[in-house]
Amino acid sequence: MAEGDNIVDRSAFAQLLDEVGPEVMARLLDSFAGEAAARIARFAELSEACSPLGKGGDLHREVHSLKSVAASFGAAALAKRAGELETAVETLQYGHDPATAAELAALFGRFADAVAAHRRTPGAS
Repeated sequence: MAEGDNIVDRSAFAQLLDEVGPEVMARLLDSFAGEAAARIARFAELSEACSPLGKGGDLHREVHSLKSVAASFGAAALAKRAGELETAVETLQYGHDPATAAELAALFGRFADAVAAHRRTPGAS
């Protein structure tokens, strides 16, 4: 699987695949796609609607959850960016930028594209 720009943590992805198998992994990836989209949309709403409330606030919970689930699936670049945002929210350094949600969505899209390309490769799990 291509790992360009550290989009995919191949080790984390392979570990999860080994643990659950290809059929369950396909279902989990579909679920992850829905969850990531929902979390990014919720992040955008919360970001626009209020100033960050620091650790424990709704904005913090959304970005923390996105970071955690992305890391679990090996979506390295998405997890890294979400982690940066989490730190910014925790330290009250985060400021709303409408482009941030689009950036997160693009990072997820690049991960999904890399996974799809891998799945089309003959012999790939």
